[in-house]
Amino acid sequence: MRDWLTVIIILLIAGILLDAFRRMRQARRENIRLSKNAEIADKEDVRVSSSEFPSGGARVVGYRDESDAHSLTENLKKKHQAKKVTIGAPNRIPEQVTLNLDEHVPMLMDSVDEPDEAERETPEPALGNLEGLDDTVPDPIDNAPREERKPVPKPAPKPRKPEKNKRGSKACEQDESAAQKEPDEVLIINVMAPKGTRFNGEDLLKALMGAGMKLGAMDIFHRHLNDDGDGPILFSLANMVVPGTFNLSAMKNFETPGVSLFLSLPLGIIDDDGNIPDGLSIRAFEDMARTARSLAEQLGGELKDENRSIMTQQTIEHAKQRVVEYERKQRLARA
Repeated sequence: MRDWLTVIIILLIAGILLDAFRRMRQARRENIRLSKNAEIADKEDVRVSSSEFPSGGARVVGYRDESDAHSLTENLKKKHQAKKVTIGAPNRIPEQVTLNLDEHVPMLMDSVDEPDEAERETPEPALGNLEGLDDTVPDPIDNAPREERKPVPKPAPKPRKPEKNKRGSKACEQDESAAQKEPDEVLIINVMAPKGTRFNGEDLLKALMGAGMKLGAMDIFHRHLNDDGDGPILFSLANMVVPGTFNLSAMKNFETPGVSLFLSLPLGIIDDDGNIPDGLSIRAFEDMARTARSLAEQLGGELKDENRSIMTQQTIEHAKQRVVEYERKQRLARA
């Protein structure tokens, strides 16, 4: 009987020890699991808060909607087509200007003459309807009395007559087709202020003047072929805030989260043979990249690509290779 009691007591003690060991092991597992979950949560917080580092993700700027950014890019592409210029053919330059810029430039200039408060309110809806301006103008012409609208259709045939005359020249035909086509390539470099800050208008203007930029068509800045600010346009710079324009008289009170430099290929610059000078596109991109770096250094900004991601030297070299490859294809097409 004593032996049985001894065995039972030993078994009870062993069971108690095993249960205690099991509970300790389970508690340790729970602690390890909680610590791992805490580390994962910390990593996610760091990943969200440190997206500015090269190893972080792209930081999305919340100054405007994606649709506004897309519409601004599309408008800039279409407006840039209106500035196609031909080297060695000065007689054709005013004809291209009257065909493509006469209808739009006066409207942009009207908005510049308005007071500062009106500029911030009226251009926003106006830019959104830029594409629809051609559709809205003919409606009152059809519905209005003939006596008032007789002079309106007269300017329409005037730009068409030079088109017939231009067809006799091969170089002119190339200019017309280039102006009608959308750009094959558009390279964009954004210079953005750090999160929560904005560029001051006077500082921005000083940096742009130092970089050789000149305010011109569409109320945006342009870099011209000649160092004196004359000649064909190589690339342009627009405000990232809709409508993307600048007003020199209001630069003292002007602020912006960033600016966009863009280069459209092919360039609207051709020689007398109707060809784009070799290496001109590459030089234009290198000049645009240097200008973007200079602005970022002077204003304390950051270089971002067209997707608003950090733009490294490797990204710039990749974009340059796109330009090199594009010129190579153009030479093969002419051969």
